Amino acid sequence: MKVKDRYWEVENSIRFANPEKTTRPLLCEPKVSEDGVRIRLWLRNLAEGTGAGGAIVLLSRHEAAVMANAINTRSNWIGEKTSDMPRIGVSVTETSTIIRFMECEGTGHIALPLADGERLASCLHDMADGCWRAHCGYVPEAAK
Repeated sequence: MKVKDRYWEVENSIRFANPEKTTRPLLCEPKVSEDGVRIRLWLRNLAEGTGAGGAIVLLSRHEAAVMANAINTRSNWIGEKTSDMPRIGVSVTETSTIIRFMECEGTGHIALPLADGERLASCLHDMADGCWRAHCGYVPEAAK
């Protein structure tokens, strides 16, 4: 990963520390794709050397809102499988919100403390509503 990309990431991503494995943080950020702006959840694998590996899921704004609702209502949820995107799931326990990356390279999970789960849900809700700047500091070109 280039240095300029790391600076961009710091400025425009919401980072969640992984209490189980420090080399696998979770990033939440807007990503411009062919279908417009999507929300990227990226369970990084910093141990790979380049820092570019890990599990990645791109959510539509609707999917992000549904996932946020599942986290807020403390419900278990698995996203629908589409032909081009892997699924992501939410499991909620008494002490954590577990985000599971399925059917994608770098499969894994992250168990966030409840407060971080609520912060992730807030970020997802805001991004689903198009409030990019509140969390990321910029508005993707495709969303303007």
